[in-house]
Amino acid sequence: MELKNILSISALVLTQLAHAQSNHTIGSTTVTIDTLTSNVSVPWEIKVKGDYLWVTERAGRVSRIHLQTGVKSEVLNITSTVNQTGESGMLGMAFHPNFATVPEVFLVYTYGTADGQGFFKERLVKYTFNGTSLVNEVILLDDILAWGAHNGSRLHFLPDGTLLMSTGECYEDQLAQDPASLSGKYLRLTASGGIPADNPTPGSYVYSMGHRNSQGIVVLPNGKIVITEHGPSTDDELTVLEPGKNYGWPLIHGFCDENFENAPCATGDYTEPIHAWTPTIATSDLIYYQNAAFPEWNNRLLMVTLNGQRVVAMELNSQTTDVTDEDHYFQGLFGRLRDIEVGPNKEIYIATNSGTSPIIRLTPSNPLSITQLEEEPLLIIPNPAENYIQLANNQQADQVSILDLNGKTVLEQKNVESGNQIDITKLPMGTYSVEVKYTDNDTVQRSKLIKER
Repeated sequence: MELKNILSISALVLTQLAHAQSNHTIGSTTVTIDTLTSNVSVPWEIKVKGDYLWVTERAGRVSRIHLQTGVKSEVLNITSTVNQTGESGMLGMAFHPNFATVPEVFLVYTYGTADGQGFFKERLVKYTFNGTSLVNEVILLDDILAWGAHNGSRLHFLPDGTLLMSTGECYEDQLAQDPASLSGKYLRLTASGGIPADNPTPGSYVYSMGHRNSQGIVVLPNGKIVITEHGPSTDDELTVLEPGKNYGWPLIHGFCDENFENAPCATGDYTEPIHAWTPTIATSDLIYYQNAAFPEWNNRLLMVTLNGQRVVAMELNSQTTDVTDEDHYFQGLFGRLRDIEVGPNKEIYIATNSGTSPIIRLTPSNPLSITQLEEEPLLIIPNPAENYIQLANNQQADQVSILDLNGKTVLEQKNVESGNQIDITKLPMGTYSVEVKYTDNDTVQRSKLIKER
């Protein structure tokens, strides 16, 4: 594995970013960094849905921020219910996989009065979005142990429509190895809160155990699930998550490479990570980024960190068993980084947890590769075109977008039927990218468009 130099940017630039955008070079790619908004308070989760970035704020709020205007609208405020102590509060969030027809938003938050040892409760709920607000709370899973930190709480829907939820061990290490406890685990449940019939243990929500405090999860294009997990002072972990596996905490810290781990490791009952960091950098959430016009980050995991205050870009081998290349960026520039998300034009959003807690946006200034687009299949006809275009095949599209060479969406049409004409007469003459998201298989394709006259 090659570990490259950390890219640091001066404090002067950080000050500038509070007021304006700034261009920076990552390898051969120029990236524009600006602030989408500073009008959020300690964000935990960020998710793009349509034209908005949704944000959970730890005090007990959920907000939407318009991607173009940066205007914030609050859709839920349950600060009177949420117990926000330390790093607890309003935490994980996920959307129903069929959100357009089932507008449900899933949330994790902590609540209740602390007992004599400082413990309270955590629950998983879902709300219905009525277009302006989240309404009609339904409790799916309740009475999970909570504390002022180490509550886990990342949510992620799998391709089969089931929901994964991470839970922390709340500094009660033995709970991670207790199959009767929901703490220190990954849990899997249906969208209605039931236990899937094919869970590893019948009648149990537990999908995997032996976790300390997992705050990152992503599903790779090959179907593998990759998670991040906090170590104590050593061995932050990057791990492939599999059903029924035990990941060893507190018996094993990272790899089986310490004397105190010899006995448990010899049993073969525990699964090691594929990568670890010592000293720890407090690994948080991660995404898998695909953008051929940003080769330095293309087909890589992008992970944000808290104590490490950086973005880590990682290349995996084809078997997903090792990190073959690792680069670190922006150390200390934005403070503690909690979450990362990809926007509709391959821009990247980062939720910071320090100071005014701005949401940072990174936009590649040349996201479109015309050479690559020329190799893509023909998506629209005619091409070149003067006034109107339509889909080149008989498929329906959820959305057709036209982007300029800076990656900015200049025209967008939703629910496009085969044969529908899209008016492009107002577009200036030039070269564009057409991006088509298909209805039947949820894929997105791009190709070049030449606009004449």
